[in-house]
Amino acid sequence: MPDPLRLLIVTGSPDDASLVLEALRKTGLPFEAASCRRFDEGLDALRQESFDVVLLDPGRDPGAAARVSGQTPGIPVILLVSRDDLDLAVRALWRGADDYLVREEITPELLACTLRHALALKRAEAALGRVEGMWREIGGSLHEGVLVVDRGGVIMFASARMAEILGYPAGELPGTSFLSFVDQDDAPRAAALIGRWSEDGRKEAELRLRRSDGEAVAARVAASPVTAGGEEHPGMAIGVADITGQKTAEEKVRRRNAQLDAINQVVRTAAASADMDELLAGVLEKTLELLGFEGGGVYLIDPGRSRAELVAETGLPEGDSLRQRIVDLDIPPYDAVIGQGIPHFVEDYPEGAGDGIRAFASIPITAEGKVIGAVNLASRSPHIFSPAERELLTSISQEIGSAVERMRLREGLEKAHEQANFYLDLLTHDINNANTAAIGYAMLLREMLSGPEKNLAGKLTAAVRQSAEIIRNVSAIRRIAQESLVPRPVDLDAVIQNVICLFPDADIVYEPQGRWVAADDLLSEVFINLVGNAAKFGGPGVSIRISTREEDGTVAVSVEDTGPGIPDAEKPRVFEKFRKGGAKSGKGIGLYIVRVLIERYGGRIRVEDRVPGHPESGAAFRFTLPACLPITGRTG
Repeated sequence: MPDPLRLLIVTGSPDDASLVLEALRKTGLPFEAASCRRFDEGLDALRQESFDVVLLDPGRDPGAAARVSGQTPGIPVILLVSRDDLDLAVRALWRGADDYLVREEITPELLACTLRHALALKRAEAALGRVEGMWREIGGSLHEGVLVVDRGGVIMFASARMAEILGYPAGELPGTSFLSFVDQDDAPRAAALIGRWSEDGRKEAELRLRRSDGEAVAARVAASPVTAGGEEHPGMAIGVADITGQKTAEEKVRRRNAQLDAINQVVRTAAASADMDELLAGVLEKTLELLGFEGGGVYLIDPGRSRAELVAETGLPEGDSLRQRIVDLDIPPYDAVIGQGIPHFVEDYPEGAGDGIRAFASIPITAEGKVIGAVNLASRSPHIFSPAERELLTSISQEIGSAVERMRLREGLEKAHEQANFYLDLLTHDINNANTAAIGYAMLLREMLSGPEKNLAGKLTAAVRQSAEIIRNVSAIRRIAQESLVPRPVDLDAVIQNVICLFPDADIVYEPQGRWVAADDLLSEVFINLVGNAAKFGGPGVSIRISTREEDGTVAVSVEDTGPGIPDAEKPRVFEKFRKGGAKSGKGIGLYIVRVLIERYGGRIRVEDRVPGHPESGAAFRFTLPACLPITGRTG
């Protein structure tokens, strides 16, 4: 049986209370009623007891309903009025009442209907309030800001996060134009984005927004039309993600990549030099070219560290003070540059102040933490050295110092040669460790991400794998050059199966045959490069088949794939050093290493079509290795 309806009747007329109670009895609804003759008594009753509905005679006070609703906002208030008081009832409805009954017209049916309507309306308002609170809580917790604008682009709703992004109190955003927060240069694109009312679906753009303090916010904006049950779109929902940090990071990466490219150019120039004079002239010219300066020079400290000598110069006129052959380390700027390792920059000499030079930089050249000289750069035009340029010049001077030391080592001492090899081994070891960790983290990151970020993580994984491949191939070449072959029995099945484990995502077929060959532990590099090339060029759907057979004291091996194959014109050159075969190629040394190792073991290698006469059906690398007896583990 339902709980009885608890009703509070507040009226100064006993007849009104009796009328209402009699009508309630006739409705058949279970109820409990309390009656108060004075308004303040009714408020006390509401404070002390729980009621479902209040029937209130407001007298001549339209604010009475508001005071009751203010004290008990969840309880519907129904007014008892006369026909002559309908204007008062209307005013009270605006100020907190939920409905009204005219005394002269009260019937059991009308009373029951009015009570049910007021209770249903109050429940709906409460549910709507809970939903609104929930959505406001969700909107406040979102990382993205949310806006709703009307067809004129005026903001109707703004989430707390949106207000935070723009630096305004949330209450100030509604009623303002969305375009007023968009950078002027991006306003046309923003207007086009939110003006596509006739188009369905989500539209995105990257825009610059302006905060209340004038700072720019890089934002990814996604707009979708809001439907309201009809064909017309009354508004547009806009999601705004602050990507300022991402853009800042991307710009740092871009600048860093540009710096690394410039440094690499200097490094390549230094590496290609035959002697010290060519090295210094080359790196000086390249540095001036990168900076856009006209002239400069390089000073190196003499062994006694008492003076520095000009060892390379270009673009400086005769008699220029920067062409001094010897400089005193106790006079500016060299006392600071060479003596203390502090760079010196002059961005705007007074016009005509000295040899036509308007901008000048002197950067200490360092090697192994010690200053060994200075590189001077001069321009006939004023030049502001940005922080990025200053950092770049410092890095270049360090590379010059490293190149000078390397050249001295190359020109000099066997002991230095051994030390260089030690550092190379150490570097290779550390890079391999770093690559292994980077590949693991990149693969984990790829599993965690989706969309464009997942693709970027995949590219990162591929790039690190290529770095590991380069390190491995370089190490193999060094071992081939330095170590003499001491052949021993090698279990070919074990080598191939270990290599297959390195490519868990590839479709590789191999049936062990129990064959042994005369080789060494570099044999695995042959299969790593051949299988790796097949997987890389063939893509995700490639199939790879490895087979072996014995013939005339040798083991014939075939590595076939269903990839794009190798054109006939390229087959004779695929084993050449630094020969690249397409957009996915590495450094062009993998197949060169394969050929060198096969020939080192006394075998021969060739490349053919997997299906004769059809290069597009895949490639087949066939080679021979000397066969030998297996190791049985028993001694004679």
